[in-house]
Amino acid sequence: MDLRRRGWAINIVAALLVVGVGAITGLAVFTVMRTNADTAVRRNLVSGLALRVQWAVRDIHDARLRVRMVATRPFLADQLAAGAGGAARSVADRGLRAFLPMRLSALALYTNAGTLYARAGHFMAHPVVDMPLRGELGTTLLWNATRGFVLRTGLPVYRHGAVVGWAVGDAPLPMLSRLLLGAKALHSAANVGLCGPAGARMSCFPNTFDPTQAFPSVGRRRDGVPVPMSYALSGHTGFVVTRNYLGHQVAAAYRPVGHTGLGMVLTMDTAALYAPVYREFAVVLPLILGVLAVALFVLRWQFAPLVADLVASERAAYEAHARLKDTENHVQAVLSSVDEGITTISETGIIETFNPAMARLFGYAPEEVIGRNVSVLMPEPHRSHHDDYLRHYRETGEARIIGIGRELMGRRRDGSEFPIDLRVSEFYLGGKRRFIGNARDATGRKEAERRMEHVATHDALTDLPGRALIQTRIDQLIRRAERSGQLFAVMFVDLDDFKGVNDSLGHDGGDRILRLVARRLQEALRAEDTVGRFGGDEFVILTAALVTPLDAALIADKLLRALSTPYLLDDKTLYSSASIGVALYPQDGRDAASLLRHSDAAMYQAKRSGRGQYRCYDEAVNATSSDKVRLARDLHKALSASELVLYYQPVRAIRDHGLVAMEALIKWHHPEQGLLDADEFLAVAEEAGLAMPLAEWALRQLGGEMRQWRHTGLIVPPVFIRLGPGPFSDARFQESFHAVLADVGVHPGSVALEIREEDLMDDPQTTITARRAWREREVEVVLTEYGAGDSSLPYLKPLAPSAVWLDSSFTVDDQADPKSVESLSAIITTLHALAIAVVAPVNHTAQYEAMRRWGCDRYTGDLAGPLTPADGCTTWLAPNDTPVGTGPAGGDPRRAGGA
Repeated sequence: MDLRRRGWAINIVAALLVVGVGAITGLAVFTVMRTNADTAVRRNLVSGLALRVQWAVRDIHDARLRVRMVATRPFLADQLAAGAGGAARSVADRGLRAFLPMRLSALALYTNAGTLYARAGHFMAHPVVDMPLRGELGTTLLWNATRGFVLRTGLPVYRHGAVVGWAVGDAPLPMLSRLLLGAKALHSAANVGLCGPAGARMSCFPNTFDPTQAFPSVGRRRDGVPVPMSYALSGHTGFVVTRNYLGHQVAAAYRPVGHTGLGMVLTMDTAALYAPVYREFAVVLPLILGVLAVALFVLRWQFAPLVADLVASERAAYEAHARLKDTENHVQAVLSSVDEGITTISETGIIETFNPAMARLFGYAPEEVIGRNVSVLMPEPHRSHHDDYLRHYRETGEARIIGIGRELMGRRRDGSEFPIDLRVSEFYLGGKRRFIGNARDATGRKEAERRMEHVATHDALTDLPGRALIQTRIDQLIRRAERSGQLFAVMFVDLDDFKGVNDSLGHDGGDRILRLVARRLQEALRAEDTVGRFGGDEFVILTAALVTPLDAALIADKLLRALSTPYLLDDKTLYSSASIGVALYPQDGRDAASLLRHSDAAMYQAKRSGRGQYRCYDEAVNATSSDKVRLARDLHKALSASELVLYYQPVRAIRDHGLVAMEALIKWHHPEQGLLDADEFLAVAEEAGLAMPLAEWALRQLGGEMRQWRHTGLIVPPVFIRLGPGPFSDARFQESFHAVLADVGVHPGSVALEIREEDLMDDPQTTITARRAWREREVEVVLTEYGAGDSSLPYLKPLAPSAVWLDSSFTVDDQADPKSVESLSAIITTLHALAIAVVAPVNHTAQYEAMRRWGCDRYTGDLAGPLTPADGCTTWLAPNDTPVGTGPAGGDPRRAGGA
C-alpha cells in the first residue's frame, strides 16, 4: 500500500515534473519567441523608418535643388534686372516653361517689390496642410487631396551680388506619398505618419490608415502621455511601446526628418502583432507536455507571416534605396551638363566633388583635385591664407564670401590666373557642414565691361576720350601737379570754317576730316599727352610735365602746322586750319572747369585775331570781355530797332513726310556782323540781363505770326522755340508765358520750349525742377542737340521730354562706320523705351532712308525744307477747312507725337 502510494506519489511527482518541465519549456520557448519578435520588430521598424526618412530628406532636397537650379540661372537674373519690358517678360516666361520638365509643376519670378514678373505651370491652390520647413529657408511642404504632396520653394535671385528678385517653384513629391502608403507592405496593422509642429499641437499629413485625409491640428499627448510623434518633433530618435494619438497600443519607431522640423513615425499595433502568440499560448500551456512539438510548430507557423512581411518590407526599403541612387545619378548628370562650374568642399577645405564645367574652367581632371585642398585653385596670397579663412569662419561664424557673389582670381593647372565670378553657399549633409561653390569665367564679362566703359567715355567717331574723360584726366593732372609742382596746359582746338567743309563735302566727308584731324593731333603729341574730342569740331589737348610756358607755345605751334597741311580726300585737296586757345595750370585756373573755360575763351580770341593762330588766356581776357560788352550793347539796341527776326524750319513725319511741327529760331541782323544765329548771342543776353526781354519779344513775335497764318486760313502745327536756360528756369517767366501768348491771341498749348542737352548738364537739378513747373502748366518740353556733350541719359526720365532732337553728329547714313551706327541704334532704342519721340536732322535722301530704317520718328534739316522767315512758310502750311475765328489758335504739341 505504501509502495503503491509511493509509486503513485512518484508518478504524480514525475508527472508534475514533466508537466512543470514542459510548462517551463513552453514558457521559455514563448518568452524566446516573444523576445525575438520584439527584437525583429524593433530592428525592422527602426531600419525601415531610417530608410524612409533618408528617402524623404533626399526627395525634399532634390525638389529644392531643382528650384535652386532655376534661381541661379544668370539669364533669368538678367531678365529681372532688365525691368518690366514686355520683351524681357516674354523671354522670362519661355525660360521658366523650359524648366518645367525637370519635375516642376509651377515656376514664378517676382521682383524685389513683390510684383509677379513671370510665371509658368499651375501652383497648388487651397492646401489642406502647409508646413514651413525649419532647415530649408523659404520652403513649405503642402498637401491637398487633388495634388498630393508638393514642395514649394522660394529663393532669392542674385545678379552681381545683389538680390534682383525671387524665384518660387512647386515640385511634386509623389515618392513621399508612396513612402507613407508603402507601410501596407509591412502588415495591415502597420502605419507610417508624417507630422510637423503647429504651436503646442501638431499638423499631420495623410498616413497609411487615412491616405486621403490630413489632420491640421492634433494633440501631442494622449491621456497625459506623449505620443510617439511628439518625440520625433522634439528631435529625438528611438523606439517605444506606447499609445498613439488614436489611443491604440503600438510599437513605434520615431525619427526627425533631417533638419526640416518634421517628424516621421513607423508604428505597428501590438494587439495585432502579438495576437497569434497569445492565441497559441492559451492552447499550448494546458497541453504543453503532450503537444510541445506541435505548439512550437504552430507558433512558428503563426509567426512566419509576420517574418515574411518584415522581409518584404526590407526588400521594399532596398528597392527605394536603389531608386534614390538613380535619382542621385540623375542629379549628377544634370550637374555634369551645366555650363557653370560647381564644386563642393568639406568644412576643412577638402574638395569632394568637381563637375566637368569646373574641370574645363581650371584645367584639372576631377581625380587630380578631389581629396586636395581647394586652395590649389587659388593664387597667392589667398592660397596661403585660405585655411585661416575657414578656421576663422568655424570659430566666429563671420563670413566673407558665403552667401554673396564676388569677383576673385582663380589659378589654372598651368599656373595662369584669370578672373572668376564666385558664389559660395553652405549646406549640411548627414549632420556635417559642407560648402558649395559656383564659379564662372569672368574674363568675357570684364572685357565687355571694359568695352562698354570705353564706349561710354570715348567719342564714337574718332575713338578719342570724350568730355567726361577729359575732365577726369584734367583732375588727375591737377593732383599730379600739386605733388610735383610741374606745369601743364589745356589747349582748346577748334577747326576754322568747318561748316563750309560739311557743306561742300557732306557730313560723311566732314566725318572723315574729323578722323584725319584726330590722327594728326595724336601723331604730333607725346605719349604722355592726351587729345580728346569735346564735341562737333572742337578738340581738347592736355600737355603734361611742361618746364616753362614756352613749351606750351611750341606745342601749340607744332599742332597748327600739323593741322594746316592740306588734306587729300577722294582725289580732292582740301585746305583747312584751326584756332587754339591755351590755358596753363596753375596761373590760369586750379580746376578743370576754369581751365576749360579759359582755354575756350583764348580760342575765341585766336579766331577773332584772324584764325589759324593760337592765343594764351592772359592775352585774351580783356579783349574777350570788351567784345561781350559791345555785343550786349548792340543787342539792347536790336530789341527796339527791328533787327531781330524769327526763322522757321519744318519738322516732318518719317512715315509719310507730313508736316507735324515747326521749329522757330531767333536770328539777329547785326549791322556790322551780318545775320547771327542764336548760339552767338543768347549766352551774352543771359550775362547782360537781356534774356527775359528777348524771350518775351520772341513769344510775342511768334504769337503774332501764328495768328496771321491762321487768319489767312492755314493749319498751324505746333511750334518749338529755344529761349535760353535763364527764361526756361525763371519762375517769373513761367507765370508770364500764358499771359504773353494770350495777349496776342494764341493758345499756350500750341507753343513748346526747347532746352539743349548742354544747358541741361550745366545744372540738371534746376532744369528738372523747372520742367516740373512747365508740366503743371501743360507746356511741353523737348531736348535738342542730344549727344553733342556729356550723356544726359540718367536725367531723361525725370526730365520727361516729349521728344529728343539728335545732334547733327549722330545723323549718319548707310556708309557710316559700325561704331556710329551701333551708338545711334542704342540711343534710339533707349529713347523709345522711355516713350520719347526721336527727331533727326536730315540733309539728303540717303540719310533719310537710314534714319527711317533705324527707327527715327521725325526729321528736320535741308531735306524737310529750307530755313525761312514767316512769309515763306505759307508753302508748307495746308489750308484749313475750319472757318476763320473758330477753334484754338494752333495745335497741341502732344498731338504731334512730341515732334
